[in-house]
Amino acid sequence: MKTLHLFSTLVLTFLLSSTLLAQSTSINENIGFGGPSFVNTSIAGEWTMEVGGLGGGFIGKHLYIGGAGFGSSQKKDGFEYDMGYGGPMLGYLWQGDKKTALNFYLLGGYGGLTQKDKDNREERNNLWVVKPAVEVEFTIMDWWHIGVGGGYRWVSGFQLSSLDDNDLSAPFGSITFRFGKWKN
Repeated sequence: MKTLHLFSTLVLTFLLSSTLLAQSTSINENIGFGGPSFVNTSIAGEWTMEVGGLGGGFIGKHLYIGGAGFGSSQKKDGFEYDMGYGGPMLGYLWQGDKKTALNFYLLGGYGGLTQKDKDNREERNNLWVVKPAVEVEFTIMDWWHIGVGGGYRWVSGFQLSSLDDNDLSAPFGSITFRFGKWKN
């Protein structure tokens, strides 16, 4: 079920970003991006990899809005944890017309985590996520950028028998591949 939610979020994100790229006005062409993101972080002190996607459209030269979704799966101490979340994203690309730029963004989202024990008993709870990040963004080609950076994932409103907010809140490092159009 969590896989379906993550897949739906990713599809919606890519559809939003492709729609933003396809739209045009009489004065300027809208510009934006979309692509996958890979995040190294932890759940309850154990390393895990989150995989997700993000997309957005620029409002003016530097500010962009969009959305993102992430999911992860981890086994620890006889439990299997499946987490997914997504939501709107607001960002600012500084020096975006240069080969190397700084990208600041804030993702605010909603999701959930399912815990299964070895007898396949499930326990679930929802969570709120606030995820500020900064990346150094490298222009590989006009239509392809790579962002390398990190930030912190704050989780609120979560409580299970074996985990709480503090177990899910953690720093992260990321690499993001963005495909799209950055200039008019």
